Amino acid sequence: MFVVIKLGKQLTAEIMTIDDLENCDNVIERAAEVISSGGIVVYPTDTSYGLGCDPRNRDALERLGAVKRRDRSMGFPLLFADTSQCESYHEFGSLEKVIVKIFWPGALTLIVHARPDVPNHITTGRSSIAIRVPNHVIPRGIARRIDGPIVGTSANRTGGPSPFDLTVALDQLSNEVDLYIDGGVSSTHNNSTVIGVQETLENGDALNIKIYREGALSSEDISQKLKVDSDAMRFWTSQIIDADM
Repeated sequence: MFVVIKLGKQLTAEIMTIDDLENCDNVIERAAEVISSGGIVVYPTDTSYGLGCDPRNRDALERLGAVKRRDRSMGFPLLFADTSQCESYHEFGSLEKVIVKIFWPGALTLIVHARPDVPNHITTGRSSIAIRVPNHVIPRGIARRIDGPIVGTSANRTGGPSPFDLTVALDQLSNEVDLYIDGGVSSTHNNSTVIGVQETLENGDALNIKIYREGALSSEDISQKLKVDSDAMRFWTSQIIDADM
């Protein structure tokens, strides 16, 4: 549908409103159509609203970077339908498997080593990528429908406020986006927590978990949940450390 929204200035954009998350296949289908054709979509997640495209499409990714006003050398996080879909982009280590079993789907982003065949325009020349399986039917449904990840950066200009309400995204991005999906106010006002597993020892035992950004999950939350998991204790020295991105 096409509507006109007034937020200090007149905006004309395609907007779809979710009335029932259990019956939103039409929204997922439309978003998948837009993204598959090279378009950009703003969509709700379990954290802030996301700004997404198909990262396999180089032109769409470049356009999204321009909309975001973000240096493309920084790369973008990727959202997947499930853990198995992630495996085309990363081979999970022992502790990583435990972490995703406990925290996915959810508000935890992992910094991981990209497989060698992940395109350079996605990795931007780096060895690592940021991946997540969110606890929200819309991004997971889109990723499943297009048979691949979608970009999962927050739907704001670089330096602008994070959008936990669609109007915040609309006010910043205006008509540069092809489709907005209104899922109401986000259930949290925190972005995802970003962690990574430190290099492993020769025997495969992990050393540390690095906290790159504390968000919806605190370091204490992560520590407590890992400490009660017997598999986690086999691969983790119980040390969580802060690290600069």
